[in-house]
Amino acid sequence: MAGSVSFSSRPAAAYTIDSDLRRPADVTGRQLNAAVGAMSPGSPLVGLGDPWVDVQATRNINAVYMAAHAALESAWGRSDIAQEKNNIYGFDARDICPAECADEYDSFEQCVREVMEYIDREYLTPGGTYYEGATLRGMNVHYATDPQWAEKIAGIMDDLETNLPDG
Repeated sequence: MAGSVSFSSRPAAAYTIDSDLRRPADVTGRQLNAAVGAMSPGSPLVGLGDPWVDVQATRNINAVYMAAHAALESAWGRSDIAQEKNNIYGFDARDICPAECADEYDSFEQCVREVMEYIDREYLTPGGTYYEGATLRGMNVHYATDPQWAEKIAGIMDDLETNLPDG
C-alpha cells in the first residue's frame, strides 16, 4: 500500500486455522495486555496477559490464541455473559440458552484457567473427547456452531500479534 509504514520490528503475523495451538507464542503478559488495549481501548481483558502466559507455560496452549478466543467470544470482555458471569469464553453458552446455560466463574482469571484446562484435555490432546487436531480447524469441528469461528479467531490472533509492542 502506498504510504503504509510499519513501526514494529516483529515479523508479519501468519496465524491460520491450521496453526498449531500447542506452539507457544514468544510473548510476555505485558505485551499481550498492550496488544489487547491497542485493539480495544478500555477492554476488561487487559490484565489477563500474565494468566494467559502462565497457562501457556503450564498447559502448552498458545497465549495469543487464548486472548483471541476470549476477545471473540466476549466482545473484548464486554458481553453480558462476560460481565455477569465472568465467562470470557462463552463456555457452555448454547445457542438455545446462551445466558442461562453459560457457566459462571468467580473471575476472568478463573475462567481462563478452568476453560483452558478443559480445552487442553478435550480438544487439543489426542484421545480427548473432541480432539480433531490441535488447530482452530480441528476445534471448530465440535466447539462452535459458527462455521467461520476458526477464521475469526485466526484473524484476531494475527491482529494481536501485529499490535504486540517490541520487547
